[in-house]
Amino acid sequence: MEGPKGEYINSYVGFPTFFNAPIIGLDDIEEGMTVVAGVPIDQGINLGRLGARFGPRGIREGSYKYRSVQEVAENHTTVDLDTNIGVRFKGDHTMGDIGDLKISPQDIMETTEGVASGVSDIVRRGGLPVVLGGDHYVCYPSFEGFARGMMERKSNPRIGYLHIDSHADFWDQLQAGSRYNHGTSARRISENSTISYKNMAWLGLNGAVLDAEQYRMYKNHSLKMVTARMMMEKGIEDAVKEVLEVAADSVDAVYVSIDIDVVDGSESPGTTACVFQGIRAREFLSLMSALSQYDIVKGIDLCEVSPPLDPTGRTVHLAALGLLSILGPRLFETVDMETGKVTGYQGFSY
Repeated sequence: MEGPKGEYINSYVGFPTFFNAPIIGLDDIEEGMTVVAGVPIDQGINLGRLGARFGPRGIREGSYKYRSVQEVAENHTTVDLDTNIGVRFKGDHTMGDIGDLKISPQDIMETTEGVASGVSDIVRRGGLPVVLGGDHYVCYPSFEGFARGMMERKSNPRIGYLHIDSHADFWDQLQAGSRYNHGTSARRISENSTISYKNMAWLGLNGAVLDAEQYRMYKNHSLKMVTARMMMEKGIEDAVKEVLEVAADSVDAVYVSIDIDVVDGSESPGTTACVFQGIRAREFLSLMSALSQYDIVKGIDLCEVSPPLDPTGRTVHLAALGLLSILGPRLFETVDMETGKVTGYQGFSY
């Protein structure tokens, strides 16, 4: 038996990458690889508190804790005592971090094109993009790039979209007629030629998230919107199944966008628009784990993490653990602790 490696990875040493993945370039992307990219923006598109531009670096640093535990464990395997399941990282060949995509903080349209172009480059090479925001406007250019990349790989692709958030982000215009900000991103996505309303779904909404015009669209187009309360009443796995049945119906891929403010502000204070009727951290991780079972999910972003607003660091750690949970089958293998045999993926937990 191989002994512990004994290397503890500190987040304050070296170049920060997600889960200490190798730094890669576009030419290093291989078919099926998980590719992490950052979009550190929030100026000019966020009407709330600032700080999400520090999110990509914060999430990367927050992920080091979980990699460190694996590195020092015997055979790089950690065991969950609730399930007696061992979990082991498959290795650095499964994932790479491409760094931050091209942005221009003073020019939102230039930033939009830079992000779209960067994500498109990842997708057309066969990578699964995992985009770290940044403000939740990021999901719009990221989806645009995802759609472009899909169109280069397949004629007339159809894409579904799942929006996990306390807010619907479905305004057509917000504040002085602006059509490009964190409150309009889902509406802009709905205008892409690869998607239709019948393949759009929202999960985790709470509070007064729609105005009268949006409510009419919700009713007229039979939009699938599941609130946090509905999700808890249905059960997380059933709620995930319900929204994925909509988003994944007759499509080639589903893009999932996650806003950390879907979690109650008491447990994720480091976000630009705290809510206090959100789901709990444990429920968020169960939600991410449930999503990990759907291979149709081919693109992911996680946004609105603002490290300066949470000096305890719990929000960045929750965001990092959520991403590891949704990526679990791609990055980890499970081990039968009695026989030592590698078994099918059965869940990631820390």
